[in-house]
Amino acid sequence: MTDRHGLSKTRLPAPSREAVLLDTGFLVSLFDRRERLHAAATAWLSGQLRPLWSVPSVLVEAAHFLPGWLRPALARTVASGVVSVAAPDAAAYGRIAVLLDKYADLDADWADIELVWLAETTGIQRIATLDVADFGVYRIHGRKRFDIVWPR
Repeated sequence: MTDRHGLSKTRLPAPSREAVLLDTGFLVSLFDRRERLHAAATAWLSGQLRPLWSVPSVLVEAAHFLPGWLRPALARTVASGVVSVAAPDAAAYGRIAVLLDKYADLDADWADIELVWLAETTGIQRIATLDVADFGVYRIHGRKRFDIVWPR
């Protein structure tokens, strides 16, 4: 089901607007000690009190970039509830298609657009991402900027 703007009316748990979205680069940095920003990701997370959210495609991307022996730790983190994951329903893919069309000139990454969808659906504006260039362009409902909270 969608509203008059084509936005998903997916029944998601109501995340706080204070929550933070997690993108691939943050997760890879967090789990892989060999990453340049591993210490920064670990330090940021240790001081984080806000709920953390992501989408399935970010987990798939992160798993792709992580060595196989680190993938179970990513899955355990989600299973433990440290990171909540919101999956799009069928109606949400209509909005995702609109967003992919809108940002086609950027060759927008699927995972990025799923995060934009989640931001629109939940009102979450904060994001931990290394993809500052694209998230500096993406807008929530075409107007609101993302607040990039990591890295700083």
